[in-house]
Amino acid sequence: MTTSSSRKQVGFWLLIGVVMIFFQVLIGGITRLTESGLSITEWNVVMGSLPPMNSTEWNRVYDEYMQSPQGKIVNSDLSLSGFKNIFWWEWIHRLWARLFAPVFMIPFLYFLFRKMITRKLIWKLLFVFVLGGLQGALGWFMVSTGLTDVPWVSPYSLCAHLLLATILFGYLLWLMLEQFYPQSEFHSVLNEGSPEIRKSKTLFAKIILAIIFIQLGLGAFMAGGLAPAAIWYPTWPKIGTAWIPENVFTITNPQWHTLLESPAFVQLIHRSTAYLLLILIGWFWIKRKNGSVNEKALMLCNALVAMIFIQAALGIITVISSMGSVPVLWGVMHQAGGLITFTFSLMLVYFIKKSE
Repeated sequence: MTTSSSRKQVGFWLLIGVVMIFFQVLIGGITRLTESGLSITEWNVVMGSLPPMNSTEWNRVYDEYMQSPQGKIVNSDLSLSGFKNIFWWEWIHRLWARLFAPVFMIPFLYFLFRKMITRKLIWKLLFVFVLGGLQGALGWFMVSTGLTDVPWVSPYSLCAHLLLATILFGYLLWLMLEQFYPQSEFHSVLNEGSPEIRKSKTLFAKIILAIIFIQLGLGAFMAGGLAPAAIWYPTWPKIGTAWIPENVFTITNPQWHTLLESPAFVQLIHRSTAYLLLILIGWFWIKRKNGSVNEKALMLCNALVAMIFIQAALGIITVISSMGSVPVLWGVMHQAGGLITFTFSLMLVYFIKKSE
């Protein structure tokens, strides 16, 4: 039988998972921006946990990399020392992913044995394991796309990998909130207005969350591929010399995939979506201030509106600094800001929805 104490223990366990996924996404961002993702050309679940331990092993993995498309075409003059620099980020990224198995499985079995989790939660946690497995498989598939014919990772695969990680992050965060703030102990967060008005506010908050999710995916196209969209127009507020680049109107056969492969179109949509979020979140914050709200909801509204302005500033700094390549520091900070914005938005949706 679950108690308040057991729920909190499970909640803290899920919080550890949320934090781990957050840092895994950031490590993945560093791996992408340092072009380290293709440095390990094999997938070995057990032995791959250990890095090369001597010069012979280092020379072996170095030679394997130099035979890959990226090694032959992009980094043909890369030294062993330079290879080690990119190897470590990919190795850390994979090792961090492997840590999820014991961190999740051992406490799960403990809580299951102690009957500290409900049957409903068990099924939800099993779904987390499924998502984690899919994410690992997608990660290797993404890497494999750059080990055959082309020396880079497909931005479509990169986008899918990032969005699936975001879904896993958000789902785990939601489960964590259910442990700390279950429906049975929930006090109304939004006290003003009729149930219909509260439902409309819930819908509006969900729309904001969905747009943030889409914006995260567009960020993959800004930083992914052989020539990321960010480096084509490192200017602001205009995109190059125009508010709307002429290239947007000269795209031949404008299907969805050709549009996403146009740096001008990706930049235009990514920036426009950012401006839209500034307006929507700002309006949402004003409406919250006009009514009587719970302190927790008000805190989330304030945090969300502050974070969207910080995120916009980080985006501007990142794009104007992308002269030839996306700067690692600003790029990773911008990615972290996006995930934090997503977190605040999802938490706000949770508290509004539970108050209906």
